[in-house]
Amino acid sequence: MDQLEMDGGFDGDVHNEEYFYIHGNDVYSTQSLLASLGVKQEKSVYKNSSNDFVRWPFSAGEFFEAVSSAPLEGSDLEALLQEGDKIELEKINSEIKGYKDSASTVENQDRIKELRARKKELLSKAAVRAGSSDVSIYYKTFVQINDSKMVEEKLPQFKDVRWPYKEQMPYFAAGLEDFAAAVARGEPTAITGGPCFFGEHEVDMVWTLKDGSKKVYDFTTRRRSAGDKISLEAEFTKQNAREVLDVSFESHKSLLTTEEYDSVLYLFELAHATNSALTLPIVDASYQKYLDAMLEPLSIELRVRARKNFRKMAKPIIDMYRELFEFFKQKYPDVKCEIMTGEDRELLPLYYRKREEYIEKPSTKRIISGIKEKIESVKDYITLPALPFYFWGIKNILEVDYLGETDSFWKCRKMHKGVMNLSALLYPIKMSADGWRTIFSTELQYKEYIERKDYGKR
Repeated sequence: MDQLEMDGGFDGDVHNEEYFYIHGNDVYSTQSLLASLGVKQEKSVYKNSSNDFVRWPFSAGEFFEAVSSAPLEGSDLEALLQEGDKIELEKINSEIKGYKDSASTVENQDRIKELRARKKELLSKAAVRAGSSDVSIYYKTFVQINDSKMVEEKLPQFKDVRWPYKEQMPYFAAGLEDFAAAVARGEPTAITGGPCFFGEHEVDMVWTLKDGSKKVYDFTTRRRSAGDKISLEAEFTKQNAREVLDVSFESHKSLLTTEEYDSVLYLFELAHATNSALTLPIVDASYQKYLDAMLEPLSIELRVRARKNFRKMAKPIIDMYRELFEFFKQKYPDVKCEIMTGEDRELLPLYYRKREEYIEKPSTKRIISGIKEKIESVKDYITLPALPFYFWGIKNILEVDYLGETDSFWKCRKMHKGVMNLSALLYPIKMSADGWRTIFSTELQYKEYIERKDYGKR
């Protein structure tokens, strides 16, 4: 997720060590968003939604907008535009017309799509102000907030899905109708998604310096705030490369959280319900790429040792996910499925080889993050949703993942447009027992871990 800031709870010198922790975003609900956007619930598509749904708390960045379901054509809506929006619309229409008049429509099709999307947004706001239709809430313009009934209307097989809090949770959806149509036609379909490797406060990255002191960072591959262009760890390494004696890791993770368990359960339940294949990527390789880039200023000897320390720390966590995957494979023997980790010697090279032509497209290079330490990891995150296409050639894919993957979903869909159809059913990470942070972001005592003996009881 975005817009991170320093945690005020544990920042200082303790036994000659310094600790740095970060936490997530503001907490919203569908009800609070409607109010902040100036929309009455009875004037929205959520007018018949349950109180549990509209009040469900979730953490996200401030990227919400109200969108009218009314037709967005005709001068009647344009007449409702405010003066500034009218001027902007005139510029949009003029620019689009310029491309058409100069016969350069094809060369500028991406720009034209952006302009038309902005035009739709302007007209939608006019319809919202007029109160002429029901209103939906969109996140980052790509995914619409749905309750479970709305999801069932778009994807009928969702009625057969069983997972915790199904009726209460908000879902952020895009393209569900397209995926449902492919299922109805009997075409090959696939489900993909899965957990982050570990959450905040679960793995410490420890720098041992030549003076005997230590610096300890929470290793979640994150920035201090949305405005930072580099991570705290990367900046520290650059400034203190000559003083670093060792880089090691301390894992506090001996169990999976209920959130991580559920994220795999969702995949198998939907794959079973829709007769789809399934891919589960475990992203330890992406974390390692971030580590490699971050430690580049250090000597080769230090980097090799740090990599070995990382793999040693990562192995028990990978094993927990493999065990969970095998548990669900036995529970859903009809589901064709693959798990891919950074230890894989067959699927991982296949994935890298198959994605290469899409990564190298000029249009893809424009949407890859410019943050040096994150570039290789970002390449993973925006191509992992395409695993079923790379592995089996399946073109109809539903990504079932965290809300924080909205950007990577959109980028993956854009870079594979015309060769595969990517839809999304995203969900918020459940709030933790601390009442204000997610299970991912909170401290260990609030994580809500699940014992192996309790697998299957959720």
